[in-house]
Amino acid sequence: MAEASSVSSQVLTTLGVGSGLDVFKLAQDLTDVEKVPKQQKIERDITATEASISGYGLVSYQVGLLQKAFEQLNDADELATSTGSSSDTSVINLTALDGSAANGAYDITVSQLAQEKRMISDQYTSTEATLHSSSFDISIAVGSSSTTTTAVTVSSATPAGVVSAINAASTGVTASLVDTGISGSNYRIILSGPTGSEGAFTITSTPDLGFGDNGNTLQSAQDSIINFDGLTVTRNSNEISDVIEGVTMALTKTTETSVRLNIVSDKTTLKTNLENVVTTYNDLNTLFTELTAEGSEAELGGALSDDTSLVRYLRSQIRTAMFADSSSSSGSVNALRDLGVSLDKVGNLTLDESTYDNVVAANYDDVVMMLSANTSDQNLYDTASKGLSQDIATILEDFSDNTGVLTTRTSNAKDELQDYKDELVKLEARMESVYQRYLTQFSAMESLIASMDTTKDYLEGQLESLSKAYDS
Repeated sequence: MAEASSVSSQVLTTLGVGSGLDVFKLAQDLTDVEKVPKQQKIERDITATEASISGYGLVSYQVGLLQKAFEQLNDADELATSTGSSSDTSVINLTALDGSAANGAYDITVSQLAQEKRMISDQYTSTEATLHSSSFDISIAVGSSSTTTTAVTVSSATPAGVVSAINAASTGVTASLVDTGISGSNYRIILSGPTGSEGAFTITSTPDLGFGDNGNTLQSAQDSIINFDGLTVTRNSNEISDVIEGVTMALTKTTETSVRLNIVSDKTTLKTNLENVVTTYNDLNTLFTELTAEGSEAELGGALSDDTSLVRYLRSQIRTAMFADSSSSSGSVNALRDLGVSLDKVGNLTLDESTYDNVVAANYDDVVMMLSANTSDQNLYDTASKGLSQDIATILEDFSDNTGVLTTRTSNAKDELQDYKDELVKLEARMESVYQRYLTQFSAMESLIASMDTTKDYLEGQLESLSKAYDS
């Protein structure tokens, strides 16, 4: 009101001395009286909404880190790490070890390597040599104790046609055509079966391709045979993964002396990953506090102070999930609390190392079952139990999926932000109209003042003339 009075005084003063009023500034000042408070409110709303969007993004990121931390505990073979060595890698080489491998030293002697049966055909002058006047069938029988027989039709009666038909039949027997380099009849078909004694096969046909002829069997099928700590073990492959739990070994050569395999299991991985869960959760809890505390000096302090209900909901859901009983409890180990995990007075997680060490030392297998259901790389869509770690990870993932609460809040905030920006544009356009209206009005006033000045000058001139006339 004081500003309006000042403007009025300026107008009156100006009218007393003639035109000269800055109507552009006057119009802008009057427009700003209405515009600035509204503009400032919208800009505050924009700033607050942008901060909320950033806050939701930070929460989503930190929840994702917590999800990953639990996913480090959801596979049984990743809860511990194992290392191993072979006393003679030219005979046995360790190709894979997972966390389930237990400490131990194992003596193994390799007396026989597994191999596949290999046969060759008669010789042919070219890959397209005619073998028969029309198409013909090949009978392939695969197996030793149990035999599977397949009839394969050779549509193109040539060596190349035989190879193509056998490979297309997917019987386990593969064919290839080799040029021996001998001039004349230098093409031969080579057949290879599956490794192991059960990969033995026979092949017959009319015309006879020579696979059963004397001298055309290059190698017989056989199993690998090892002596494992005094026990004779046979397998159909030279890669064996089911003799020592968690260990895959490759046999490369036979030997009369035993090879020593030393396996060392390190269970500190489990503790390290659990400590990571504790640290990551506490970071999330701190973030919740900073985002909801008005006046916080954190970069986005108070960004979600208007949405504390979301933070309360997330805190409640996460804590409930973390302290729930596992869907795969085992023995006396039912939940994280049994490992020494608890909440302190400010809501942070703590890990009682003494409790943890005692439980793992006495009940490691139960701990693994509780956390992972003793599974590894389980399909997430499988309805079978996946253990507490994956159950929690799934709940955390749901918060940020396409329909999750964090995704929905972020989407709504972005819509609000756009509305505020649109409102700011509309205010600018409306205030421009107000400014132009004031300018038009003050321009008309200036024209009137100019006219009044002209009349005043005329009257002054007339009065001066009259005065001079009387003076005479």
